Amino acid sequence: MKRTTAAVIAALIVLPAIAIALKVIVLGYRLGDVLPRTLYRVSLTVRLDGHGRDIKVRTFVPVTDDRQTVTAEEQTARELRLAFEPDGGNRLAVWTGGGVGDRAEARYAYAVLTEAVRYDLAPGLEVPTSYPEAVARQLLPEDAIQVDSPEVDALARRIGADRGDVRQRLERIYGFVSGLPQRPFKGTTDALTALRLGEASCNGKSRLMVALARHVGIPARLVGGLILKAGSKKTSHQWIEVYVGGHWVPMCPTNHHFAELPASYLVLYRGDQALFRHTADVNFDYRFTITTERVPSPKAKAAFKVWNVWALFDRLGLPFSLLRTILMLPIGALVVVVFRNVIGMPTFGTFLPALIAAAAGETGGLWGVVAVMILVAVVFLARAAVHRLELLHSPTLAILLAAVAVTILSTALLADHLGLPKLTRITMFPLAVMAITAERFYLSLTEQGARKAGKELAGTLVVMLACFAVMSSLALQVLLIGFPEVLLWVVAANIYLGRWVGLRLSEYLRFRPVLTPGAST
Repeated sequence: MKRTTAAVIAALIVLPAIAIALKVIVLGYRLGDVLPRTLYRVSLTVRLDGHGRDIKVRTFVPVTDDRQTVTAEEQTARELRLAFEPDGGNRLAVWTGGGVGDRAEARYAYAVLTEAVRYDLAPGLEVPTSYPEAVARQLLPEDAIQVDSPEVDALARRIGADRGDVRQRLERIYGFVSGLPQRPFKGTTDALTALRLGEASCNGKSRLMVALARHVGIPARLVGGLILKAGSKKTSHQWIEVYVGGHWVPMCPTNHHFAELPASYLVLYRGDQALFRHTADVNFDYRFTITTERVPSPKAKAAFKVWNVWALFDRLGLPFSLLRTILMLPIGALVVVVFRNVIGMPTFGTFLPALIAAAAGETGGLWGVVAVMILVAVVFLARAAVHRLELLHSPTLAILLAAVAVTILSTALLADHLGLPKLTRITMFPLAVMAITAERFYLSLTEQGARKAGKELAGTLVVMLACFAVMSSLALQVLLIGFPEVLLWVVAANIYLGRWVGLRLSEYLRFRPVLTPGAST
């Protein structure tokens, strides 16, 4: 029997290794091709009190270019109509309405894929003596960009920005401006004000850098947009682009990006613009809400021909999180087996920690623990109340399911009100899994006592966090998507652990005085 088991385990280890080698050598598979991209979903909500007047609100919205792709646009509005207008190279969203009352609201949402960019500025590139007409306009002074100011000229000379090649001039300008202390945004700061104060927010630093670059013959322009990060916010951001060798090269002196831009930067407009303009005295407010999700890269959809489940999910419109859950659950289950069979940690059920960890992929580990504690507490109270009615098990579980549903929705609403976006994703928790978890806690409490139930709850949460840490590993997710035969190694590990006859770690610690030679009893 032992030989048969060993032979099965050996086959489960060798066969996947052969399959992986064939894919890499013969079919040209590369793990790098499977790396997912981040899709950002952005929702802009504007609110105002129109007081029965004619209203106009305009703002800039992103356009698709070689660095960002905008899709899935949708809009809803109450008392306002949305239209889009070109504005140079920018795109305006304009809401209008007649006799608009108070508490008017409009929402515009879209999805966007962005690319990180990086430029290598060649040394020795001289400053051109002429530019195309459209580019040459970016050398001119503006109201808040005082290119011809004597103070700007003196600064350019002092830092050496008026001599050397293009790269040297830009490095000196960038080094000075990025070194200015950061100041909280308190309205428009022009280039001279930033220079005189010796500190500025992003808009002041960007205007000063544009003024210096233009002064030494390098076209430059302001860029406004968002730094994409999951959550809700009102703050936008400004950086610049300089024209070098036929390309507009990004620079962000505020966040220290020289000739590069992270994928988290979303361009809304170019030029010295105000993000919003609206009818006066309307008590105007706005907010951006940003969420993220993983989606397959074009290489992932095209590269894998034998087992392209990612492309299948993409065609069906199914989220990456579902594919991740399907593939990673066996890994999570193995983690549970290790904790239960090798370490000896008690949990509610065999695979509940892995299922809870899969749900916590949307909330994060710590907020997942908070969500579980909330649901367990509420369902425990509901179970205690229902117990007096002496109902059968199935109707009782159905009532607990209703309690879980109400708790999840109520918690999500409260979390949204408190500005806790991670906790709002408690809505992703499977109702049945959470009802069963809470039911197990109640039964353990009533049948085995508070101490035993507490240990099992603590064990469940610890194992859940361990499962979450392993199942959240991007490296493992990429490995399994490209090479799902790795799951046969998981089966081999389970077969080995299934014949585990050694002491569990908890038992070893418990009986250590007996097992240690010479120990006193």
